[in-house]
Amino acid sequence: MNPTNKTPSVVFLIPFAPRSVKTQWDTACAQLRQTLASIRNSTSGKFAVVVAGHEAPTFPVATDDRFHFRSLNHPLPEHPSRGVAVRLDKLAKISAAWEYAKANWKPKYVMKLDADDFVSSQLVGWLDSAGTAPGYLIKQGWIWRSEARWLIQRTETLDRICGSCLLIRSDLADQTGPFLTEVEGVVLGEANSNFAASDHYSLVPGSGISTLLSNDSHQRYAAQFAYLGHELPSLPFPAVVYRTSNVNSITRITAEARPKFKARMWLGKIRRLRLITPKLKSEFGLNAS
Repeated sequence: MNPTNKTPSVVFLIPFAPRSVKTQWDTACAQLRQTLASIRNSTSGKFAVVVAGHEAPTFPVATDDRFHFRSLNHPLPEHPSRGVAVRLDKLAKISAAWEYAKANWKPKYVMKLDADDFVSSQLVGWLDSAGTAPGYLIKQGWIWRSEARWLIQRTETLDRICGSCLLIRSDLADQTGPFLTEVEGVVLGEANSNFAASDHYSLVPGSGISTLLSNDSHQRYAAQFAYLGHELPSLPFPAVVYRTSNVNSITRITAEARPKFKARMWLGKIRRLRLITPKLKSEFGLNAS
């Protein structure tokens, strides 16, 4: 192993759901391959990747010593809510991936990355030279309707909708606090549940204890850092493409449940549309296979 690969600027932790959860397994594997290709496209090679799952994808993950597939066999969590059960499984996979990463590398930062999203080729290099904060919230990014050929939507609020939005300095990743919420199966009283529904960004009274890394309440990340005494700055450039309309997503919205947008909201969405340029494709590896 190259000694420089022992101290990566960032390790990406990618939870990969099992075949029983993915309705289209071949598609899930193809999208994971695209996600890994976008990381491999980085201008700096100082990264590591751990994919954790019950089943390996249909292609080899470990193309070099920076990539590893962590095979797991824990029972899938049981919960009355399928969405909560899937999220608990996701967190178990992230924790297992992190344990492997800590045992094999000494990363500067850690990032949870969904198995169908894309990262900017500039991200790792920027962390090499400028990353010093306790963490970075990725608010600027892109929303891409899966397989759309021409248009992509710019966003300055990626953290509200996408879990692939946080870089944590590795020495803080295991610090604990009241971070788990109903999203991850915590049972709250009526008052605290009402608070959680009305305030999506603060810490929720009565939330369970978890680590900064092992929770899925991405809208509350700034409050979690503040609880630990740290300010969470935003990354100064768009760093993630969030794939939507994914047939395998557990959070996809049915036609009946789709929110009703007012004309002003539609106009705002249209104003944020951009052409998918060759430069954008190259930066995020959108045309990778």
